[in-house]
Amino acid sequence: MPTAAAEPVVDLEPEEERTALALRTPETPTTINELAALKGEALEVIDARVQVIATLRKASIRATHPEDWLLFKAPEEQGGQVVGYLQDAGADRVRDLWGIEVRNVSKPEKITGNDPAVFHYLITGDGYCKLTRQEVVAIEGGRSSTDDFVKGKTGVELELLVRKAARANLDGNITRELAGMKSVPIGELQAAWAGTTKRVEACRLGRGFGTHSERLGARKETAPDVDPPVCPHCGTKGVYRPARDGRAAFYGCPNYEKHRDKKFIVDAEQWVAEQAQQKPPTKPPTKPEPKPKPTPPPNGDTKPMTAGEIPFGRDRQPGEDG
Repeated sequence: MPTAAAEPVVDLEPEEERTALALRTPETPTTINELAALKGEALEVIDARVQVIATLRKASIRATHPEDWLLFKAPEEQGGQVVGYLQDAGADRVRDLWGIEVRNVSKPEKITGNDPAVFHYLITGDGYCKLTRQEVVAIEGGRSSTDDFVKGKTGVELELLVRKAARANLDGNITRELAGMKSVPIGELQAAWAGTTKRVEACRLGRGFGTHSERLGARKETAPDVDPPVCPHCGTKGVYRPARDGRAAFYGCPNYEKHRDKKFIVDAEQWVAEQAQQKPPTKPPTKPEPKPKPTPPPNGDTKPMTAGEIPFGRDRQPGEDG
């Protein structure tokens, strides 16, 4: 008599384990109550999500370049902390890593004033991150015809550049908001770029790093009182970088990003010493010659002359223009 076939054994995963595995996924919405129900699994879920986000942030920073970041420095009396702001071009490099989508983009709105050459473009849109399932709405982006990147442009070319930049700014604002790249501590940038050729010294400098002219290459108030060296690669005057974090003061090229494969770094102390040797000795100031004393009238007569005694020209009389 044939024996009945044994039923296959199905190893079903306990409901709690399936739930814990699902909640480890960062995009799964999780509440405090859901985590509390997992008891011992809750901490593992939280640790897993933190590790995923931290790894993604580091990967995002490594995907950017120093030129993609703008550094801001707090006043010294407030601590002098330095943070990085990811610019629109850099936001393009990290958007796909986070799975960020830009939705419901409005038509660009042109805003003008009394001067027809001065105008602004504003644009709004929503954003969604497929990884974290976070959403932002009614984010604005905008650019102006007075921005530096459109200097010298006119007519249709100016209109197109400002409108395109407004859209790029919208995408950048949404990406920065969802990826948390609006204010990144400088230490996080350094840690992410460790082992690469990328350095925070090549980042652009913003508010807190001297005046606008100093950031563009003018001498800093704290810089030595000598003419800075000139970059041999682009002909730009070097910018003084004070000593910091165990690094000696040096001069660097403010246009480093234009020739990243050609470095220009000059030790500040050595440069100042060389300039002091080449400076010609200053001459002592010459004393001004003494003014001649007025000659006294003959016989010591100091009586003022009358109008009739003043020797006028042949054809001029007192009161006429000389």
